[in-house]
Amino acid sequence: MDLYIYCAGGFGKEVIDIARRSNISAKRWDDIKFVDDVLGVDVKYGATVETFESLKANDRIVTNEFLIAAGEPAVRRMIQKRIHMEHARLSQLVDVSTIFADSASISEGVIIAPLCSVSSDAVLARNSCVNTLSIIGHDVFVGENSVISSMVNMGGACIVGKDSYIGMGALIKEGVKIGSNSIIGMGSVVYNDIPDGVIALGNPARVMRNNETQNVFKSKEKRNDE
Repeated sequence: MDLYIYCAGGFGKEVIDIARRSNISAKRWDDIKFVDDVLGVDVKYGATVETFESLKANDRIVTNEFLIAAGEPAVRRMIQKRIHMEHARLSQLVDVSTIFADSASISEGVIIAPLCSVSSDAVLARNSCVNTLSIIGHDVFVGENSVISSMVNMGGACIVGKDSYIGMGALIKEGVKIGSNSIIGMGSVVYNDIPDGVIALGNPARVMRNNETQNVFKSKEKRNDE
């Protein structure tokens, strides 16, 4: 059985590094490859690159495992829906350096990057991910497809809804609820609940506008136009 990392961008390289380290100590997969539908190359970062359509054509979807390495919650949701329709199986990946409580739980598709701490009774829902050096406190719930970026500190019993993004270095006070489809800007300090479908940032974090596009990162083309 092989592992396919869906999306061969920057986060994809990070995820494949985690998977390779994991595979040294526990031989879970025969090979680790990329799936990318737009890259247009056969090899990236020392790994074979295939398209999803080629896997379908060769009946290799249901016999292997997948992880989604997209940093955008909306893209994670879209890809997760696509592979679910083909009855693909999502794997799980926790870096060997992460401190993970016995009472914490993760669902299929979850990725936890290096040097994180996931504390007692925390729950990470399907296809969510936690990036490097983040702290997930006790009884925290992170919703489906949501992304916790690097160096985020979430106090105990926080709730993050589905399809949300918490930016780098954000601090979330204990017991705070962050809604679904929302974005918390990097470095923000969140003292109070944040509703669904908004972008909030600052210290203290305040709602700035609605999250109409559901895009966290600007495209290269848009940056060049500015």
